[in-house]
Amino acid sequence: MAVGDLIRDAEREFEGEEETAEAVGSGRSRLVRRRRALLAVAASAALIACGGLGAAGLVKSPAERAADTAPPPGTLLTAEATTKVLTRATVTRGQVYPPTRYDVTPAASSPDITQLYVSALAVKAGDAVANGQLLAEVSGRPLFVLKGAVPAYRDLKPGANGSDVAQLQAALADLGHGRGSDAEGEYGPGTAQAVTDFYRQLGHPAPTAGAAAEQAVDAAKRAVEADQRTVDDLKARQGSAAAAPPSGAPSAAPADQGVLPGLAAQLDEAERRLSDDRAALARAQAADGPVVPAGEVVFLPVLPAAVTAVNATVGAPVAGPLLSLTSGDLVVTGQLTPGQAPGITPGMAVEILSESTGTVVRGEVAELGPQTTTPPAGRVIAIGGTAAPAGSGTGAAAAAPAAPAAPPAAAYVPLRITPTEPLPAALGGQNVRITVRRSATAQPVLCVPVAAVYTDATGRTAVTRIGSTGRRVTVPVTTGVNADGYVAVTPVQAAQLQPGDQVVVGR
Repeated sequence: MAVGDLIRDAEREFEGEEETAEAVGSGRSRLVRRRRALLAVAASAALIACGGLGAAGLVKSPAERAADTAPPPGTLLTAEATTKVLTRATVTRGQVYPPTRYDVTPAASSPDITQLYVSALAVKAGDAVANGQLLAEVSGRPLFVLKGAVPAYRDLKPGANGSDVAQLQAALADLGHGRGSDAEGEYGPGTAQAVTDFYRQLGHPAPTAGAAAEQAVDAAKRAVEADQRTVDDLKARQGSAAAAPPSGAPSAAPADQGVLPGLAAQLDEAERRLSDDRAALARAQAADGPVVPAGEVVFLPVLPAAVTAVNATVGAPVAGPLLSLTSGDLVVTGQLTPGQAPGITPGMAVEILSESTGTVVRGEVAELGPQTTTPPAGRVIAIGGTAAPAGSGTGAAAAAPAAPAAPPAAAYVPLRITPTEPLPAALGGQNVRITVRRSATAQPVLCVPVAAVYTDATGRTAVTRIGSTGRRVTVPVTTGVNADGYVAVTPVQAAQLQPGDQVVVGR
């Protein structure tokens, strides 16, 4: 019986006797007191017994304490021996960017334009533009792109000649506007007609040479008209002199031979002057034909091109570059640390991975550049003139606060890569992962995780194989290529290690 039960039984017995004593009388009070003393002694004994049992539970032998604090049984970590092609690789990061960016700043195409505003926008960022495409309208005049290697540096007008005229003729010919009988590189009537037709296709009148050319035409016309009157007058005088005898001479006398030679000489001179002035008029009229202002055309060597930025809205003044265009296939440059560069040579296989799109493009190492801290980027070519007067405060440079100084960049070795196929346009501007395949085994080899290989007390290189019964077997091996966390191994006795065997990699 439990100690608590004994105490409860004693209490019930005491209560019953106490009730009996009250009924019998005070004569038995002495018996009640003795019973109470007995109950107290029993309770004390019960408490002592419980304390002894608890103390006994806390007392342990040294063997028991050692067993309680010992670590759990060890567990072996194993991996499978396998066969695979091992490739030694160097992994780094790289930047994808266009080889050239053109920042286009419109310029006034006429002295009548006093301020440049964006009248209309025909493209947006991300668009591809082709030869002859309209980009925008600035102060009511078109801004368009044509294919050509030489940026526009002068107005092209009748009478001009040169390589820039030749590229204008070629670009218009691609659009169906031939140069007629004009020679290549010479701006003549055929080229003038092609320019007129192209502007009409854009929905704008072709600009002309302006007031100076018109004045030259008017002056040449007046000179030709004066020359013609002189020639007509001399011819009339010559005819009269030949028909009438000199004054006072007999009617049968011959005409004065001194008058006619003088008139003939004057007439010859007047006719030569008339011919020269007619040629000058023709040149003046040709120069007064349609003009392609440098401020309205953007020549790009490779088309189509991509619009990467549009920096203004319709109605806004032109302040700095209006558009940014990129031309040519994307390129990628890897950034090797100085420690990664040794051993990488041209021709090594490369894998370019975009983690954001999952795109994989393969290529090869083209060359390693000199160590630098300049971030990889293409060339930037500014096209056009100053849009805002100096000191006007409307340009981008006047409005932008000074940028904080950038922290110094880490030095790297540029890794030039030649992709086997053009990089997708979606990779433009991305930072990508680049893996250079330095070397690879010619065929699959037996290999194990690097952690499985160790050197024993005798200096032998070995792995530990776990047999089918769990028995550990030390297998001496020689090692080979180390790549991707694996190392090629050749067991001293071939039968001791086979593909699929479990080897110890840790505990």
